[in-house]
Amino acid sequence: MGVGSSSPAELGATTGAPVTVTTDPVGLSVEYQVLASDLGSGSCPPPALVSTIAALGAPTIRIGGDSEDQTAPAGTPQFTGVTDLPQAFWSQLGCLDSQTHDPIVVGLNLASQIPAWAATIAAQVRSAIPANLLSFEIGNEPDIDGPSVAWWNATAPAKSLLPFSTYLDDAQAVEQQLGPGTVIEGPDFATPRWLGDIPQIATALSLHAIDVHFYPLNACTGARQATVRALLSPGVSELSDFVKEMLGVANRVHLPMLISESNSVACRGKPGVSDSAASAVWGLRLVINAIRGGIQSVRFHSSGSTYDPFLVGADGSITLRPLYDGLETAVQLLPVGATVRTLRTPSDLMGVLVTSPTGAKTYVVTSYAATPVAVALLSSHSATVLRVQSAAPVIEPQATARPHTGVLTITIQPNSVVAITPR
Repeated sequence: MGVGSSSPAELGATTGAPVTVTTDPVGLSVEYQVLASDLGSGSCPPPALVSTIAALGAPTIRIGGDSEDQTAPAGTPQFTGVTDLPQAFWSQLGCLDSQTHDPIVVGLNLASQIPAWAATIAAQVRSAIPANLLSFEIGNEPDIDGPSVAWWNATAPAKSLLPFSTYLDDAQAVEQQLGPGTVIEGPDFATPRWLGDIPQIATALSLHAIDVHFYPLNACTGARQATVRALLSPGVSELSDFVKEMLGVANRVHLPMLISESNSVACRGKPGVSDSAASAVWGLRLVINAIRGGIQSVRFHSSGSTYDPFLVGADGSITLRPLYDGLETAVQLLPVGATVRTLRTPSDLMGVLVTSPTGAKTYVVTSYAATPVAVALLSSHSATVLRVQSAAPVIEPQATARPHTGVLTITIQPNSVVAITPR
């Protein structure tokens, strides 16, 4: 449907049950060594880092990734495959959190199979982070430990796939080190290898939430070509079948579900794709699809690479990537307490109606069409229009649209997201 069509797609009708935004829809995930660098050398982090995180609301900060299974407590004697933390790491994190009040998820090393490390780290982080903001996860992507990250088989690092029985025994040993009442999420899987075992895992580890990792494109194997065009295709910003299967399991065990680690391209992103303007549109689309699909939040990963939403310089300055613009917009459009309903749209569009806690309504629509598309909204009032685009400038400043004979008509450019808020 082009702009010149005599009948633009009319917005208003919704389908399916409404979903409530219960927590900040955007979270952050960061490797240990990246966060240690970002926190700087002072007792408190650079002010620019604090303000950059605070602009995303109160995003959960998950500390994990491959480094999770390669990290030991500060002062640990040399051990194969791990690096110990800086002495000031947790106190610096505590200073950051005293200013941002973000929930913190601490990833614990499972692969080294030394449960006592968990108790040490837990004691240190509990001295820095309030209990109501603190939770833990046990192991990163344990379902692919071996080929991904070597696990200790009591004599040497093993590259064979970790057996399920070994995983569960080791994870329970770590969980016992944390003590009763500890909030734990998991299992942080990357594949459906142990999908059917999740109910058993949830019970054994007393999980409070089910989480999963999601990378739609891959720079490791070339299984799915990582290009800007691919990043903007419909399926790449939608929940994968595996994530949907995990969501089904979470519903059956009556636990909330979140994506604890995600970004555009697995294996640290791809230059020219992950750091392109298209990533802003992709990230915003993914958050919208996740929320309307029943996922609580999506945490976007940083590993010191091209897909990081922002970079912290040696002088404490911040460089924002286009992805950050998309995530900041998602937080603004999907406030905690809002209800989200899926709009009935033509197949080349996807949209939601967001009703804020104050009752204000915003129509958020994205286009997958190759040409501009017109949409219409019955209204006798003007509206503000915000655009997120896959080309510079990523954010087009809010404009005012005025109705003509009781109809607002808005043009949506290809590969963009438009938010329409009637006044």
